[in-house]
Amino acid sequence: MRFFFEGLGLNIIQGLILLLFAPLLAGIINKVKAFLQKRKGASIFQEYFDLYKWWRKPTILTPYTTTVFVAAPIVYFITCFVAAAMVPGFLSGQVSIGDAFVFVYILALGRFFMTLSSMDAATAFGGMGGSREIYISVLVEPAVMLAILINSMRYHTTTLSSMVIDYDGAYFTVSAALACVAFFLVILAENSRLPVDNPDTHLELTMIHECMTLEYSGPLLTLIHLGSMLKVMVFLTLFGALYLPLAVPLALKILFGAVLIGVVEILNNKMRLFKVRVYMGAAVVLLLLAIIAE
Repeated sequence: MRFFFEGLGLNIIQGLILLLFAPLLAGIINKVKAFLQKRKGASIFQEYFDLYKWWRKPTILTPYTTTVFVAAPIVYFITCFVAAAMVPGFLSGQVSIGDAFVFVYILALGRFFMTLSSMDAATAFGGMGGSREIYISVLVEPAVMLAILINSMRYHTTTLSSMVIDYDGAYFTVSAALACVAFFLVILAENSRLPVDNPDTHLELTMIHECMTLEYSGPLLTLIHLGSMLKVMVFLTLFGALYLPLAVPLALKILFGAVLIGVVEILNNKMRLFKVRVYMGAAVVLLLLAIIAE
């Protein structure tokens, strides 16, 4: 029992480490985009200052919202933190506190509450953003499940910590390469990045995730943004530990993933909403080919 609680403590410590460096990773992505656009750009630490600025502002609530509106950012942040504690990686001796399917639906719980809050505010843009978020999640979750199935077939388990790439065997295969590309496409869609969504815009007719945050301010807005940054960190950690077939330290893989996101966002425009299904269809086809190759 003592070893269980020690391992669980390591899981929590890892979640805190990922939480601490999540804003830095977001700053690196923005710095890469600025560099490729030949701009100086903000400091890679700018996201920390923004979070501090939002936290100091007051939370403004209308009398027409319910407790769901207040609870949603908290649930969203907690689900992202639990997911960060579940991923394998930096600390040895961690406890396997859940399998891959639990991981997927913990994140889905956070998305569900954010969608509820967007409709609870009863604004036109909030409802529009919530409906778009559900539309994309319906396309993303099957792709995530297929990605899990590939690792499950390879390692005969659904536990995340047991799916880490085995560098003692043949790890750079056709199946691994196809799954790597497909999972990166899933990362962009799941985290509302270009070409699926533009995290830097506030154009009402094009934004998706940002639509659900327009009515928030103060600490609640801080939790949403911090949770979103942590979610990107979590998926890049999974990408490096489970799908990127390079025998280098995990931290370098995460950094490589962040740079790759910046490059992809510079080279692409936001696609029209009805084309997202074609984009996710391509990811699903790659995953099916990876399953066949496996």
